Order: sequence, then structure tokens, then C-alpha cells
Amino acid sequence: MKLLGLGGRVIRLKTCVGGPKRSANTCCQPEISESPPCCPKRSFWTFKRTLFFSSLTFGAGVYTGIYVSQNYEVPRVDDPQKIIQQLNEKVKELINENKKK
Repeated sequence: MKLLGLGGRVIRLKTCVGGPKRSANTCCQPEISESPPCCPKRSFWTFKRTLFFSSLTFGAGVYTGIYVSQNYEVPRVDDPQKIIQQLNEKVKELINENKKK
């Protein structure tokens, strides 16, 4: 309720300050000496929320991977050593092609 009261006060300030002069029996004062209190901004991504969403994403990925591997024919992945050798060979080919040009 405090926020709603503060919002109404700010709206009244905006409509009264700088606007046409009002009579003395209106609810608005021409000038208010104190400024409305400022609420500190808190970051949405705190440590706990980041940890929670990261764990949730990781869990969804693991679940999806298990589901796909059980229900579809997925070829096995080669050894990391073999993949690195293939990558090195491909890089050497690209370098040699660029040198010839």
C-alpha cells in the first residue's frame, strides 16, 4: 500500500508542479520540499537464482539427452583423441590451401 500511496503522490506532483495555478482548496500543494524516497534497485540475477536456473537448465539438458538416446538411434561419438586428430588434419588442409593462393 505504501507504493500505491507514493505513486499517487508522484502523479499529483507531476500534475501540480509546473502546471496552471490551482486554488487553495485543491489537494495538491504547489511545491513539496521533501523529495519522494528512492527505492534501491536490486539485481534480479542473485547468486541463488543463477544457481537455480543453471541447475534447471542442466537438468533439462540431461533429461533430453537421455530421452533422445533411449528412443532414437544416435550414432556413438568417436574418442576425443580421434576427433582432435581429424580437427588438426582439417586445419592443416585449410592452411595449405591458403598458402597456395
